[in-house]
Amino acid sequence: MIFFLSLITFLIIPILSYYLWIWSYWIRKGVRGPRGIPFVGVLDKFQNFHKPYGLVLRDWTNTYGETYGITEGVEKTLITSNSEFVNEVFIRQYDNFYGRKLNSFQGDPNKNKRIHLFVSQGNRWKRLRALSSPAFSNNSLKKVRSTIEDSALELMGYLEKLADTGVHVDFLEYYQEFTLDVIGKIAMGQTESQMFNNSLLPKVKSIFSGSRRAFFIAGIFPICGVFLRALFTRFPSLLPSFVLFDIIEKAVTARIAQRDADATKGIEPGEPRDYIDLFLDVQSDVEFFRDEMGGEFAASQVGKVDKHLTFDEIIGQCFVFLLAGFDTTALSLSYTSYLLSLHPEVQRKCQEEVDRECTSPEVTFEQLAKLKYTEWAMKEALRLYPLASIVHNRKCMRDTTVLGMHIEKGTNVQVDTWTLHYDERIWGKDVKEFKPERWEKPPTDGFLPFGLGPRLCVGMRLAYMEEKLLLAHILRKYTLVPNEDHKPLKLVGTATTTPSEVMLKLKSR
Repeated sequence: MIFFLSLITFLIIPILSYYLWIWSYWIRKGVRGPRGIPFVGVLDKFQNFHKPYGLVLRDWTNTYGETYGITEGVEKTLITSNSEFVNEVFIRQYDNFYGRKLNSFQGDPNKNKRIHLFVSQGNRWKRLRALSSPAFSNNSLKKVRSTIEDSALELMGYLEKLADTGVHVDFLEYYQEFTLDVIGKIAMGQTESQMFNNSLLPKVKSIFSGSRRAFFIAGIFPICGVFLRALFTRFPSLLPSFVLFDIIEKAVTARIAQRDADATKGIEPGEPRDYIDLFLDVQSDVEFFRDEMGGEFAASQVGKVDKHLTFDEIIGQCFVFLLAGFDTTALSLSYTSYLLSLHPEVQRKCQEEVDRECTSPEVTFEQLAKLKYTEWAMKEALRLYPLASIVHNRKCMRDTTVLGMHIEKGTNVQVDTWTLHYDERIWGKDVKEFKPERWEKPPTDGFLPFGLGPRLCVGMRLAYMEEKLLLAHILRKYTLVPNEDHKPLKLVGTATTTPSEVMLKLKSR
């Protein structure tokens, strides 16, 4: 009995007190918001596949106002849809908010050997950004354009069988086949098309549509997240994302062996075939050293390190570009196609632009740059459907004040992107309309499909190029026609906001 009472006194009571202190944080600060329950906070509200994260935040904003607080397990998060607040955090005070909202299952951003651009932070992020950015330069994009067009033409062969049949098909599925084929070729060493015969597709799709129980558990009990990550690293077949790490590692290892064999034979390396080659070759003019105390990388005149990405870092970059390049690009294509089908006058303008600018059988890099109206339509679709709003967050790395509100170190700031993208003060009274013309003179803020500030998505221009190239091929041959009942899209998802299906048909022009 004495032992039991001692256990309660010295172990259980302090743990309970800690979780109650976290849960009551915003109450003590006098900040409104949904409270949830101790230990969990509102973390359970983000596990519903049929009510995406962004729509949950939008509902809470309608109840609690444009800035409010929530707790997510042990994390304290401030939600905002105030554009000035967002600009202050993401741009003006970037040095105070250079980290992301992470949990232990994602690994330590300072120690994880396979760290990638999305989760890295501070000077280590600067190093990876400097070393990865050349892979998305104009020169590099031009080199992968033909690879993307090969996949686009492969998909056109499948779409041709659907034209004028009157059959509605789920275009989201077709676009997922296309984007995985592209990213497989440019980031995973895939040498030929595997469209509609790709064994990776179910695994990659399950990362975005499957259970997020590991994140949920890690959000409440961080030590469990560390153990779960170690378990899945040891047995990758237990979780699809870790299976992908294993597959990418084999592809990178094979490419290194091939390059070494070529060098032994005196064969000079040719043009990079894909991002594996680009990452193996990439260098930076920035010099860094490792800070042994904090495990970070920092700029310095002394203690230089190798300017190449490490083997594990190459795997990390290929992994994140695979995930980002697959899902978000397919979703953006789906939303754009859906809206074009519902607005024939907009679709006609896009077709006229494509006819005018894309006069050769192939769609060149220079022609893509001239598809301004088509790009406006894509941006407008991303405004109406901010599909990756869950990632629009920052972690406060040192105490600061934003618009008169004191924010403590360790507090997260999460943008309610759906509300921001529909703010009439920014976009006007016609905010709910699909109106590409508004991008002729766009507002200076309030648009975050690819993030904001220094951490703007490095792959943004690749995504736009990929989407415009495929849409150009489709629109110059076909007209997208909606389902007759014109039902609104049913939105689902946890990691991203995705339509359950996008049923369209093709009519030859």
